[in-house]
Amino acid sequence: MFSFIVMSLLVMQVEVSEPAKLDLWNTFVTAHQVHDQSVPLFAMQDGNVVVMNYGSNKRKVLKRSDEMEQRLRKLGTQLIAEHKEGKSVHDGILYMMLAREGETLVPLYIGKAETFGKGDRNLSANIRDLANGTAMFGRWGYNYAYHIGDLSAVTLSGHPDTKASIKYKAWRDKLFSVENDVVKPKTELLFWAKLWGPECQSIWKEYGTTRLAFEEYLVIGVASDVFPQHLLNREGRTR
Repeated sequence: MFSFIVMSLLVMQVEVSEPAKLDLWNTFVTAHQVHDQSVPLFAMQDGNVVVMNYGSNKRKVLKRSDEMEQRLRKLGTQLIAEHKEGKSVHDGILYMMLAREGETLVPLYIGKAETFGKGDRNLSANIRDLANGTAMFGRWGYNYAYHIGDLSAVTLSGHPDTKASIKYKAWRDKLFSVENDVVKPKTELLFWAKLWGPECQSIWKEYGTTRLAFEEYLVIGVASDVFPQHLLNREGRTR
């Protein structure tokens, strides 16, 4: 919340033109190789998202792609190693869900998975699960209260009504056409993620080094101005 307040104050003091905001976005995308390092978000077959059974109750979930899982596990492994050595250089993982529209990568959702749990210096369960788990998976887990689990709950049959949320209904309607558990993406859906630390160039380059929580808000703020009709984030938007 503190980071959001700081960002809001800074935004109020600086008038930035629409072309300049787009330049900020494009510079960030180039600096962090978003085009080259984005991978498919979901496993696909015949143009549809693969649906699999998960958990003791064999509920239906949308399957993450192997490339996406490998990417997040690799980043998680590095964070786990840093923590074990007592040298946590990175704050965690900055990630984006994106849509490809021609040559443009349009941000749909921007988020983070922090190295440490709330209020302590213990390794976050979200990061620890990236070693060999599937349930939490850096916020993209198959369990309820995680992105894929909750998106599956509003997209596929057999889930309790209590697990359906307005947030993920908006995701479903933006991302998919759905009929009888056949889930067809409306556009190519991609995933990008990287470790965030002092070596990373902020979207607000002149500001200098940023912590992950602040950078997340900055990126959401710029993206919500440049792509207001596409971004699914609600918290952290500039309007």
